[in-house]
Amino acid sequence: MRKGNLLDTLDVEKKLRGYLFGMACGDALGRPVEHLTLEQIKEKYGEKGILEIPPDSPWTDDAQLMLVLARGLLRGAELELPELMDKIAEELVLWLDEPDLGSGPTSRGAAFNFRDGVHWSKSAIRSKTCGSLMRVGILGFIYRNDPEKLVKAALLSGRITHSHPVSDAASIAGAYAVKLALDGMEPEEMFEPLLRVTEGVSQEFTDALESSYKMAYSRLDDEDTLKKLGQGWYADETFALAYFCTLRYPDDYKKAVQTAVNITGDSDSVGSVAGGILGAKLGIEAVPVSWIQALKDEEKLEEMVCPLLEKYFLVSGSKKGLEK
Repeated sequence: MRKGNLLDTLDVEKKLRGYLFGMACGDALGRPVEHLTLEQIKEKYGEKGILEIPPDSPWTDDAQLMLVLARGLLRGAELELPELMDKIAEELVLWLDEPDLGSGPTSRGAAFNFRDGVHWSKSAIRSKTCGSLMRVGILGFIYRNDPEKLVKAALLSGRITHSHPVSDAASIAGAYAVKLALDGMEPEEMFEPLLRVTEGVSQEFTDALESSYKMAYSRLDDEDTLKKLGQGWYADETFALAYFCTLRYPDDYKKAVQTAVNITGDSDSVGSVAGGILGAKLGIEAVPVSWIQALKDEEKLEEMVCPLLEKYFLVSGSKKGLEK
């Protein structure tokens, strides 16, 4: 293969690994402190909060469901969207047999609905929680070069489980932010494109996104700003908190994720969204090796790399992408 193609392939692989491991490490770092107040976190881990992932750390349902979505994409990312949604919904049913890593009632309830014969277009539960947002970043990778299909896939895949305008907008933004990160766009420059692709979907989400951007450039410190942006249980807050951390620390994956998880609220979800975006932008080199080695199921991510790369090049129409 031509040298240029090889270099491109290596760059894509580094960014894919950055997304996968960056997302999972953010999830794993936040897992022990989810549901704790910031005061309780400081009492347990010190004034700076939790800073490192202990050995043999599992991730939560955030990374678990991202992998479920990834398996659906491996089965049919090149298909028309209705057929792809069939594959994703089927993977969600299979997920019901996996260990429960802390999933919310919305995602599980919708999966049960589909298993019981409800079509995926009607299986969702009306909820604006962040279960659809936390898993969609992988769509930003697969459909990086097809923004129109990316937006539609993010919207429809979210609606398999979550039916609410806030969840719709957050799903689109979560996937699109990863696409922009893969393109090398700085978090500051993402603001206008994110506003554009979510325009008219949810005013609640737009307000949260605008607040996140404005507060990132205010004189407020991280702790005070994060409190104002919310706790992350709802998808607009989850994305706003994660985006704020990428804006404050655009070139420092570790500091951004540490900031994201040391909150009163949904620490693992905010950490995973922020970690996925910056991991995709900065590549695998930005994710601490010690964090990756601390993951309990590191090999489950590793075994997804080659199949996802192959699917990426297939969807992108590059038949030579992986030729040796």
